[in-house]
Amino acid sequence: MKKDRLEIAIYGKGGIGKSTLGANLSAALAEAGLRVLQIGCDPKHDSTRLLMGGRSLPTVLEYLRDVPAESADVSAVMGEGYRGVSCIEAGGPQPGIGCAGRGIISAFEFLERNRVKEHYNIVLYDVLGDVVCGGFAVPVRREYADAVFLVTSGEFMALYAANNILRGVRNFDGDRHRRMAGILYNRRNVAGEDQRVRRFAEAVGLPVCAEVPRSDVFARAEEKKCTVVELCNEGEEREVFLSLAERISAGLPLYEARPLSDEELEDVVLYGRRPPRAADAEPSAASGACGLSGESAEDAGGAADAGADGFGALTEDAAAPSGSYRAPLFGCAFNGASTQAIHLTDAAVIAHAPRACAFYTWQNISSPGRRNLFNRGILMPSAVSPHYECTDIGQSEAVFGGMDALRESVRKALARRPGAVIVISSCVSGIIGDDVRAVEDLSEPDIPVIVIPADGDINGDYMTGIELCMHTLAERLIDPDTPPRADCVNLIGETGVANNTDLNFRTAKRLLEGLGVTVNCRFLGDASTDEVRRLTAAPLSITAVDSPDNRQLETWLKERYGLRFYDGFLPVGFRETAEFLERIGAFFGRPEAAAPVIARERSLFDAEAARLRPILQGKRVLMTTINASLDWLLDAADAVGVEFIWIGVLNYLRQEIRISDRPERRDMAVEVSGFSEVSDRICELHPDIVLSNYLSDTEEGDYISDNLPMGQTVGFRSGLEVMDRWARLLQKGREGEWTHDRALFEKYFS
Repeated sequence: MKKDRLEIAIYGKGGIGKSTLGANLSAALAEAGLRVLQIGCDPKHDSTRLLMGGRSLPTVLEYLRDVPAESADVSAVMGEGYRGVSCIEAGGPQPGIGCAGRGIISAFEFLERNRVKEHYNIVLYDVLGDVVCGGFAVPVRREYADAVFLVTSGEFMALYAANNILRGVRNFDGDRHRRMAGILYNRRNVAGEDQRVRRFAEAVGLPVCAEVPRSDVFARAEEKKCTVVELCNEGEEREVFLSLAERISAGLPLYEARPLSDEELEDVVLYGRRPPRAADAEPSAASGACGLSGESAEDAGGAADAGADGFGALTEDAAAPSGSYRAPLFGCAFNGASTQAIHLTDAAVIAHAPRACAFYTWQNISSPGRRNLFNRGILMPSAVSPHYECTDIGQSEAVFGGMDALRESVRKALARRPGAVIVISSCVSGIIGDDVRAVEDLSEPDIPVIVIPADGDINGDYMTGIELCMHTLAERLIDPDTPPRADCVNLIGETGVANNTDLNFRTAKRLLEGLGVTVNCRFLGDASTDEVRRLTAAPLSITAVDSPDNRQLETWLKERYGLRFYDGFLPVGFRETAEFLERIGAFFGRPEAAAPVIARERSLFDAEAARLRPILQGKRVLMTTINASLDWLLDAADAVGVEFIWIGVLNYLRQEIRISDRPERRDMAVEVSGFSEVSDRICELHPDIVLSNYLSDTEEGDYISDNLPMGQTVGFRSGLEVMDRWARLLQKGREGEWTHDRALFEKYFS
């Protein structure tokens, strides 16, 4: 395909003289009568200074920071330099903030939208070569650079940077395309320099297209703020660039990128050893040419180089998981940390994130709360309207850094006098390197600013974010010197977003108050910062739910703060609840306090069982479930006369099947491999009730279907609540109480 424009990328190590060489080459090409555009792609934005007589141009990124994209005019960032060379500087953030690579991408998108390159014969990109991230690699992508020059001296680090650029090109092109034009050798006059460059060029199969002498002429041109092409009418220094411009105009042969491994590079450059593949790496002009004629050499042949290095290799060992098993919870650490942090009721939670990330997390938190409140009357206080805001990271913040916006958000939050300000970082803020922890310096004596460096999914999954949030809040808020308080407990590790979390808390609170015991702190249910501060004041802590993550949290709190824990969890079912009250009462020195509570609840339990027995007596239940204790349900079934005829366990964790602590029940369950076996049992046994957590489509039959909640209900009546639901289902027929939800189904899905 013919092309009227040649685009050249010049890459080299910072400080190697790349900008000086690029400016002089542009000047020489302009003297040859070509229309030249030079685009500086280095954050120092000094690429075009010599062409512009020392004048600085406003950079594209500075301009876009202040001007909306829809009204931006490219003429505001373009200058005309020596011999009509058009000059543009992409620019970048201040050192240490933002993402210069993202800045290059933004600048190129702006130039492409404005079709800037259409009026030129030559477009020359002057690019920093030390950094090989995706942003700085944009100019070398095939939609931009037709030819790539490497600027180097004979110093090892300059050659190392040149070899890295070859790796980047190889990563884009493989062995199918040829875009390497050669080496521009900028002498430093160090010992053995010529031999090092020659050995490197031979090893990677590239010609040295220009040798730029070490000369005071370049210093004089710098003083005059011009190029040597402009300063001198003759001389070796000027002639080097005119000759190179002539070669480019005539058409350059192009070569495959053939980088060396690090070991090969050291052998070649430092020790003068010839790599095994050097013999077949000689450059050949027959490989193709690229000049103003635009002849493509991309289809030229060439064997793949099996020894070439690439980016992103991942060995099987590196990908292997580590650590103990934990059930996966899909979602990022940013999402998990946010979901947990909003339970600190008097805190301002700030997501240092793009608006979309914060919106999806807000929806994840609030939608079940609003749906349950409006349709079911179930209250999930923190989920209904979470106190959650974001810094709205956009393109400008991604390039220049988002710390100014974050500081402003924190200051506004502090003005509202919350109990604490919690900042949670996202992927974007992590990638651009915002020093998010720096805003902790804005803390006031009574209002801490607490940073949770979740960094989106960079730091892990949803559960990692929850763990990070819990540990960070504990370390920043808990006062280990809080005076002890009598007759109180902590509740640890309640389920964050669940229908029955608040119901379970109220039940547990009522049971404890029957013993004269109060709740000191919910860590981290809905709790204030003061309640978290006094966590260590309680003589006993109770883990709400049994899970691997809660067990890890319990161990950490024991080791870190010396907390004493109840040997068990919030109780489910009559027997567990009675035992729980007896043990808690004994711990607080009033063992007699549990007896009247248990007696009262026994009376209520028996009365309810007597009401349900005529409806449920003799009903046969077939159940499939995960491997978990079912005594709370089986006890209630015995009380109302329900018979479990078959229990199939989907044993995903491959553990010993143990649905009951009672010896007489341990053989009730069998392990099943899949749902087809369950369907067979339904057809064979003809149950009245089919109970399952997972079965979504059972066989047709004369039975009712129900499922167990994943989060069980705390208290004496846990099992009877399920039995009551079965009774209502049986009385209403196979369609059951879901007829109550028909309006909702039609509302949302019709």
